[in-house]
Amino acid sequence: MKNILFINEPDLYFDKDEFIACLPEIGGEDELLKELSAVLKFPGYFGHNWNAVYDCLCDFHWIEKKGVVLVHNVMPMLTEEKLKAYIEVLHDATKSWGIDEAHYFKVIFPVKSMPFLEYILMNLK
Repeated sequence: MKNILFINEPDLYFDKDEFIACLPEIGGEDELLKELSAVLKFPGYFGHNWNAVYDCLCDFHWIEKKGVVLVHNVMPMLTEEKLKAYIEVLHDATKSWGIDEAHYFKVIFPVKSMPFLEYILMNLK
């Protein structure tokens, strides 16, 4: 879980050497897919589904900076099932990047979401 971080004020996170994508407050799955595409500048061929999100989070050839950071100021408002699917995609994507790769990917959440997300992460298949 080294690339999923919990900090007190995610909106203040900054590193000049990283591409930082901040998600706004999200009200559902469709909105989340649109916002991910927008803030991470997904290519036009993005398929607007979880498999396509995973594929894009494991590529980033369109982003020049080595570090790519997805910041959540608040948890997306999703059903428990959709939230689990989203967290699993994020978890798997952060793990997919090796040390010597062109990019690295990390995800930031507010500290207050830590207990719930750790529970989800511990119970992934």
